[in-house]
Amino acid sequence: MDYINVDSQSTLPDIAALAPFKAVIIIEDAVAPARRAAVSEWLVSSGCAYIMAWGVDCAAWEASVGASVRQDFNDIEVPSERIVITTTHDGELLNSVFWFAKHTAMHPCFKLDNVVLLHLAPARRESELCAQYSAA
Repeated sequence: MDYINVDSQSTLPDIAALAPFKAVIIIEDAVAPARRAAVSEWLVSSGCAYIMAWGVDCAAWEASVGASVRQDFNDIEVPSERIVITTTHDGELLNSVFWFAKHTAMHPCFKLDNVVLLHLAPARRESELCAQYSAA
């Protein structure tokens, strides 16, 4: 599991070596549409195959990730190995999302052993969130 904390100004790190991976996006602050699009494109281009969004305006991430995938194929059908599965978890407990990520979230084309906890917040909570994920 890899923990990444970003805010509205953070540079997005190179995580392509983790591909294919799944990501739990933990959204604690509102994210501007342009930043959401940039983060979505970064995840897709880095090899994320499954995204679970939880927190503030989490439903907006499904459309943003979908747009990132579609732009790579200019409205041609997306091959199954490039499909990014997205789920939103509005109103759920974060523990439930972590359990889902560990035990249920699977891709039809890849075994997703690598997990990224993408924490969108001004303050890091790495030890707390990693411990919570490990216990799920």
